[in-house]
Amino acid sequence: MTAVMPVEVLQRAKDFYGAHTRLKIGEETSDSVTFRGAIGTATIRVGREHGHTTVHASTDRVVGLDVTDITKRFLYTLSGA
Repeated sequence: MTAVMPVEVLQRAKDFYGAHTRLKIGEETSDSVTFRGAIGTATIRVGREHGHTTVHASTDRVVGLDVTDITKRFLYTLSGA
């Protein structure tokens, strides 16, 4: 959970992945964005409940220097926000 509004979480995701990867936006909706590229696929999904934004992240990989690690790094940027 974070205090950052959902639309800003999605914008931050686009900025983060754009600056740190070569992943491209594959799909985008009002509550999610999916990035795709050679290192894998990541989806960031947001919702708003009880004054907090919930952020769900999923990837098509397990661990290693790939999309999963980058997604973890993005989530860390939201902690304390």
